[in-house]
Amino acid sequence: MRRLLPLLLALSSLAFGFGAAAWLSSEARAAVEQLLLEQVRGAGAVVQALQPDSLADGRALSRLRASGDFDEVSLVEGQQVLADGAGAAPHGIDLLRFDALKLAGAQSGTAAVSLDYEVGGLPFAVGYFPVPGNRALVVEAGSRFAEPARRVERARLTAFASSFVAALALFLMALAWSRLETRWRAAAAQAAFAQALQRFAAMAAHEIRNPLATIRGLLELYRERRGEALGDDGVRVVKEVLTEVERLRGVTGDLLDLSSERPLNTSAQPLEEVAREAALSVQASFPSLVVRVAETRTLVEADPLRLRQVLTNLLRNAAQARADATVQLEVKRSGAMISARVHDDGPGISAAQQAQLFQPFASQKNEGHGLGLALSQRLVERMGGTLTHVPAARGACFELRLPPAN
Repeated sequence: MRRLLPLLLALSSLAFGFGAAAWLSSEARAAVEQLLLEQVRGAGAVVQALQPDSLADGRALSRLRASGDFDEVSLVEGQQVLADGAGAAPHGIDLLRFDALKLAGAQSGTAAVSLDYEVGGLPFAVGYFPVPGNRALVVEAGSRFAEPARRVERARLTAFASSFVAALALFLMALAWSRLETRWRAAAAQAAFAQALQRFAAMAAHEIRNPLATIRGLLELYRERRGEALGDDGVRVVKEVLTEVERLRGVTGDLLDLSSERPLNTSAQPLEEVAREAALSVQASFPSLVVRVAETRTLVEADPLRLRQVLTNLLRNAAQARADATVQLEVKRSGAMISARVHDDGPGISAAQQAQLFQPFASQKNEGHGLGLALSQRLVERMGGTLTHVPAARGACFELRLPPAN
């Protein structure tokens, strides 16, 4: 229903606008028609004041026609026009213009005024007035109101067009409002989820770290006391368990960082130098990885350990996607921020994966726990910057934006 609201508002506005325009144009047309009828009735009053014999004079009818700006004034006897204002009489009546019944009624003494016909959509009023001697004076009017009628029609079309434009504008505004509200609701829900996740992460990290420290201490004490009695298999098992304990300690550390509990120590840091240190760290595990860093020295305001952690994570992701990948680090000033783009030539990121890139625990790797990018984005935001994915024709590209050092 919420999605249909903009359309319903637009249709309601359009219906109201069209209805109002149709009603106003109808009222204007009715006013024009009423003026025509009153003009012709006025001619009837003039006829009553004239001498009957003078009506047979074409010049008198011509003056009457000109004074009222009528289309035609005709003196009719039977089916013959005896005189008219145009000076074209005598001639037979035009049955397409004259109403035979009303003409006969006027010749019998009954006057009639009505809208009898239209020409090009323009109504014409015709009056039939009795004249002594079984004659009738026929007055036709309509052309003088052609321009007002055209104005009414133009106003009607303008009103219809304005109603359509107003409805379209209302639809677009309502649609934008609906989309904005949807995005606001989604952002509010995501923020609430993030807060709940941070509280959970902090609680889980605290609850796990102490038992892990106990397990590690007991294992090391056990290995020390048993010594050679452990044998090769025992040493290997203890070593593997300690390795897993260290991995779990790393996960709890990431959870604490994600929950924003550990403070940062920011200062001026050479971005390219930190990137080269991160590259050496990753290349120890992925020797085929090639990392190209510009030979410049750009200072950013950041925590050195966390900045290296973010860059290491981005480079490690590139190496895990393709072990012999080539990664290019481009650094430039972008407005009031320093922009660093980490772009690799690997397989890239699918559209489905892009939708979940920075969501915690949404890992596409079997050995990953899905905290790397979420934690990296959180750390960068805490340092006053942003971390976003940038669409690229080939490979994956992430843009890291940080404030410059003061």
